[in-house]
Amino acid sequence: MEQYIPRAAKLLRVISNESKLKILYYLSLQDASVSELEDKTKIEQSNLSHHLRTLKDNHLVKSRRSGKSMIYSLDDHHVFDIIEQVLEHVSHIPE
Repeated sequence: MEQYIPRAAKLLRVISNESKLKILYYLSLQDASVSELEDKTKIEQSNLSHHLRTLKDNHLVKSRRSGKSMIYSLDDHHVFDIIEQVLEHVSHIPE
């Protein structure tokens, strides 16, 4: 497993951004279009698109076309597990 440490560090750097975590959290609840994500996360569309591209390039989200819209979802259940574990952990840390 030690050989995966550099890749794990890269993944943690990718998700160490509050906006990206908001996107991942919302997608853990349901699949969403860019406009739905923009509405829920309050991230402006240009930044949202950039974050989605980064998340997609790092295999955290995937997309599919539905009519004229792209629908985003978590790439697999492991992404949900990562987010859930981090949120659970920080919920036990005093502020």
